Amino acid sequence: MVLTTYESFNEGKSRVLFALELLLMTFFAILSGGFAGFIVFFLLKAVREYIRIIMGVCLFLLTALLIYNNMSLAMCIVKTLLLVVSFFCLMLIHYLMERLEKRKIQENQKLTASNVSELHEKRLNEQLVMQSFLAEKNARLLERENISRNIHNSVGHSITAAIMTLDAADVLYDVSPEDARKRMNDANTRIRGSLESIRRAVRVLDEGSAGIAVDDLKCEMEEIIHEFVMDTNIRVDYNFNQLMDEMTIPNDHAVFLTGALQEMLTNGVKHGNADEFVVILLGDSAHIKLEVSDNGQSDFDSLNEKRRIENGFGIKKMISYVEKCGGKAAFVNENGFKGMVELPVYYSTS
Repeated sequence: MVLTTYESFNEGKSRVLFALELLLMTFFAILSGGFAGFIVFFLLKAVREYIRIIMGVCLFLLTALLIYNNMSLAMCIVKTLLLVVSFFCLMLIHYLMERLEKRKIQENQKLTASNVSELHEKRLNEQLVMQSFLAEKNARLLERENISRNIHNSVGHSITAAIMTLDAADVLYDVSPEDARKRMNDANTRIRGSLESIRRAVRVLDEGSAGIAVDDLKCEMEEIIHEFVMDTNIRVDYNFNQLMDEMTIPNDHAVFLTGALQEMLTNGVKHGNADEFVVILLGDSAHIKLEVSDNGQSDFDSLNEKRRIENGFGIKKMISYVEKCGGKAAFVNENGFKGMVELPVYYSTS
């Protein structure tokens, strides 16, 4: 009990307690009346195993010679060997128990690590699935937002202009029926174009694709040009024949290009008083490029280019989008203003 209490609470760190333990073990071994009592030194964990064996064997021989002097030499040798064997058997048992305990601990650690890794991987997979879902959802919402904005900007403008044209036709109906009829036809053309724009947007949503056919982009740009001509009576020549109809471009690119066309047409009239435009849309399997030239008079040059771009929200926004997509943009003023934006083309894998 004393030894057990000592090992449990003091772990052999006190020299006084160690001496007391050694003294108690010696008394117990001597008073036990046999060699088996000397095995108690195996419990002396404060010293190494071989020291315990030496202490137990030496004390036994000393006791046998001084106290049990009636023991024959042969019996003394046999009991000494038995004592040594007993020590080694206990050491082997202790070693095997430690190995077993260590193996259990390692297995528990491996199991714990495996469970933790599996739980971490499961949570990581859940997070990746959630992030993928949210990214897809956000992309879809952004796509819908861009399409709705495009419908609002183009269709809303067209319908508003059509209403104003019909109001003008109503005023002119009694005065000049031919002019009234012409305005009514213009309004009809605008409304039909708006309806086609809505159908194209709905078709994109129904297809669930991140891309839009170049043929639809051409139709959209032609509608923008026709409405611009009707509103301003300004000449616009355009050439879209250098672009293959079977090409597909991202919806964001299509929205950007139609917006860029409207921006450059409007700027040409507003800032350069241009009355002629040339619009060219061309590209290949890897790029699509929009060029808009006018005959306007502008003070835009290489000296004030940076300042004008910084102050011009429209051009600055176009350059920002093009650079973000890895494309290029250029704006020059030589015998009229010319703007060019080029974007890389990729195809949807969905």
